[in-house]
Amino acid sequence: MNPWYDNEQNARKASKTERSQESDKTHETMMEFNSQITSQESETEGARFSYGPDEMNVGGRLVVGTPNGYNTIQEAIDAAEDGDFVYVHGSYDAQTAGEAFPIQLDLTQKRVALTGGHPAGSEIDATGTSKNIIEIIGDGENDRRSHALVSDLKLIGGNIGLRIRGVSYSTYRGLIFFKNQSHGVVAEGYTTPEGESRWSRGSNFINCMAWSCRGVGFKLAQSARPANTTFFGCHALFNGLYDGNNLPGVELRGNSSSFHGGTIQNNGAAGIKATYGRGQGIYNIYFEGNGMSSEYPKGVYLPGGSGCFTVRDCYFQGVYARTAPNGRSKGYHGVFVDSAHKVSINNSTYRNYEDAFIYALNVADLELYRSSHLGLDQTPFIKTGSNALRLRNNGDIGPTDLRQISGLYQGDKGVHDGSGNYPAGIAIWNGNNWVSQIDGEII
Repeated sequence: MNPWYDNEQNARKASKTERSQESDKTHETMMEFNSQITSQESETEGARFSYGPDEMNVGGRLVVGTPNGYNTIQEAIDAAEDGDFVYVHGSYDAQTAGEAFPIQLDLTQKRVALTGGHPAGSEIDATGTSKNIIEIIGDGENDRRSHALVSDLKLIGGNIGLRIRGVSYSTYRGLIFFKNQSHGVVAEGYTTPEGESRWSRGSNFINCMAWSCRGVGFKLAQSARPANTTFFGCHALFNGLYDGNNLPGVELRGNSSSFHGGTIQNNGAAGIKATYGRGQGIYNIYFEGNGMSSEYPKGVYLPGGSGCFTVRDCYFQGVYARTAPNGRSKGYHGVFVDSAHKVSINNSTYRNYEDAFIYALNVADLELYRSSHLGLDQTPFIKTGSNALRLRNNGDIGPTDLRQISGLYQGDKGVHDGSGNYPAGIAIWNGNNWVSQIDGEII
């Protein structure tokens, strides 16, 4: 006999008995749990967890489409409660369902999100109607709780794809705007029936695309006061181009609004037009063939009102890979700065522009960071029109006749070009005069 073996066998028998007893207890617990579930399903039938003809509410997720779903999106929104998601199934067809446009989501009444399963699979097709597709109304910048969420949908046809009024601090993700008869997206202000203003600011657009819209792809209206509206990885292609339109792919407005990444390509006017804002910027964007309907096409247009603007780490391709309505084979300017002061253009690559990569007039303190840019062909780097004041390179005023201008601040540095028999070289502004660092004399 082996004492160790006997002890091990006895321990295994005891463990098997314990497991059998635990299994019996688990079986009893599951039977009780299943009984509770059956009771709960019976209690919720016809309430917040229901299936039936033209109605599918799965515990706060209202499904539109499928044999048992809601017939229209508006019906699902009307039936929803605070915190619910209205889910547009790929089987939904707006024409068959008889959807009445515009679909209205009023966040002043309840907080409901609208989503599809995939932007190429969940479509809202408003072809043939002159109405907007989706309209959202909110309580503006004073409501920091009612963040709109619209995602993963393809909005086809109609007038405006998505009209946002008085909706701040919201998220729009994975949306495709295709062949809208007006703009793809418009963010506007809103005046309540009581006469109070509501603005649309602080919103985020993530991986959205505006494609072949007759108007602007993404338009931030001045009435929205759209401060700090941000685009991440969004795309504007072939907008403002058809039927004689001449409109940009993006109209960027609002203090500290910005566009990060994405593609801006083959739009009717400028790829991006930015105005009415300070501290705006565009970063890491691919530009190609914009201004297809313009006489003097440009990639980025910065008119007055867009001061302290930054263009950084972008790629500018001026050539048209398709026949353009303007009859040109390539663009005229990559960046056109007109009356926008204190613009910074840094670390960009450019090619195929007929006149110059940058054109500037009526500007002051344009920061060029000349050595950071890469030209891939013979496109001139910059040309200037009238009143281009204090063009800078890494903070210093580039070579010019310093006698014609004043410094911006005491200690400002500039490079005198040798005019007037004063030595060429660095000079310092002492608050009243330029002092040459070559001979110490006033220029």
